[in-house]
Amino acid sequence: MANDPYRSTDFTLTVEERIKAYYHSVTSDPKYCGFDVHPLSLLSLASISPTTPTVTWTFTVTSSLCNKDGNLHGGASSTIFDNLTSTALFTIGKPGFWDNLGVTRFLAVSYFRPIPQGTQVVLECEVVAAGKRMAQVRGTMRNDEGKVCASCLHEKVQTGGPSASL
Repeated sequence: MANDPYRSTDFTLTVEERIKAYYHSVTSDPKYCGFDVHPLSLLSLASISPTTPTVTWTFTVTSSLCNKDGNLHGGASSTIFDNLTSTALFTIGKPGFWDNLGVTRFLAVSYFRPIPQGTQVVLECEVVAAGKRMAQVRGTMRNDEGKVCASCLHEKVQTGGPSASL
């Protein structure tokens, strides 16, 4: 049975290949139809910087992501932040250290301005700090004018596997 990139990391792959494998394990797995599949399937990987450590995604706000006022729904943005800020951890992962993405311990999202339907959004995800068991990642959504519309702090914890041993 092949490894599920959602649960374990194949370090024979490049960082970009690891991120894409994780993304496809959520958006393209015929055995999975969770509520995060649709919003995540609308995003595209834009860039990776292992030296910063940052991963950038882009998407256009479609009507399916909007509330009744025609703006990106808070639940949609939280789902996107929850899943994709985690991908920044691939830039620091190595065998025995963040060799899987762990689980969410805390996710706080702040909304600064609406993101209307049709807006091209840039989502930058950056590892702030990472230890053996806990990490914090920051996410920022900017509109097509470069203005910050929403941001998050996302804390992750390792719950099993080699990374979790003290």
